[in-house]
Amino acid sequence: MNSTAQRLLVIHAGTHKTASSYIQSRIAVNANQLAKSGVLVRYPASAALKHKPLASALAKRRWPIWKRFLRKQPADTSMLLLSAEQFTQPLTKKRSLKALVEMLRSEGWRLQVLLFLRDQPDYINARYVHSTRRLYHHQDFDSYVTDQLGERRHIYDYNYMFASLLRNPAIACTFLPYGSVFGDPFERMMAALGVQVPAEGWLPADPSKGNVQPGCQGVWLAQAIGERLDQLGIRGKSLVNAGAVVRRIAEQQGWQDDRYCGFDAAGAGAVAAHYAQANDEFAQRVWGCNWRERMPELQMKRRQFNSAAEAGGADSLEKLVQQAMKFLARHNQPLDLAMRSSALTMESINSSVS
Repeated sequence: MNSTAQRLLVIHAGTHKTASSYIQSRIAVNANQLAKSGVLVRYPASAALKHKPLASALAKRRWPIWKRFLRKQPADTSMLLLSAEQFTQPLTKKRSLKALVEMLRSEGWRLQVLLFLRDQPDYINARYVHSTRRLYHHQDFDSYVTDQLGERRHIYDYNYMFASLLRNPAIACTFLPYGSVFGDPFERMMAALGVQVPAEGWLPADPSKGNVQPGCQGVWLAQAIGERLDQLGIRGKSLVNAGAVVRRIAEQQGWQDDRYCGFDAAGAGAVAAHYAQANDEFAQRVWGCNWRERMPELQMKRRQFNSAAEAGGADSLEKLVQQAMKFLARHNQPLDLAMRSSALTMESINSSVS
């Protein structure tokens, strides 16, 4: 197809923990308003309003899936918008990126990638809360930070991470700082794409799609559950509904507003210093300024829950741990069997002692 007739494909690719679910909710409810502004929102399967299958196909370079999807779009489409944080890592891979651009060009499309970025101390803290809540681990915060700084350059070093994107002249890249000080991320994304606010305004997101933390006690609860699972030889990552149980209890207990922060000022400063040079190099490449000119430093103050200091609350906390374990056991047979076996073992021990 003639390059002058190329249509624009915009991929909003996260990153992780930058309100992607909220943005996707607003995209979905505003699909009609976006269409009036020339922005088409379509999904690979009408039953699920998600673009994850396309992200998966990109990671595996399954181009027939992409071609079938693109060929279904109206010929007069000026902008097609996709959104999934699962696009982030595939879009950092040089070979996949090159093949994507070539496939899109052959189908008559050009590519723009839009990403939100958090300052690294804030990002590490958010990822810790998320991964702990989902029972991926039960590390203490300081150990987690040490591991992240040593093993996760492809997640936190933006200058390294997005090198292939920035070197490809066929791709337009838009990077937006993420944080509450910058305003609503969906509305900022629309502004960055040049989409006018409709006269009636944008429709709000589904209230359930907000970026809700489980709070300090929720993080403690997840760690306590993780320790119990370890004792039973069960991996939290293997469990069904592992991500929901802590959030559900946290909401019931009203813990969300007591937001967890593992960093004190000195710890956050050390992480910021670790990435300072790479951040400045990245900022100069994409914004033409230093990192701190676009990304203000957050004032972080450590907030964690200390169960030992909770006067008279040990029994109620233990009940919540047991409640969570029972919920998980109902949906996970290996855990149920392990808990039953453990209970029988303890009963046998108690009987022999008596």
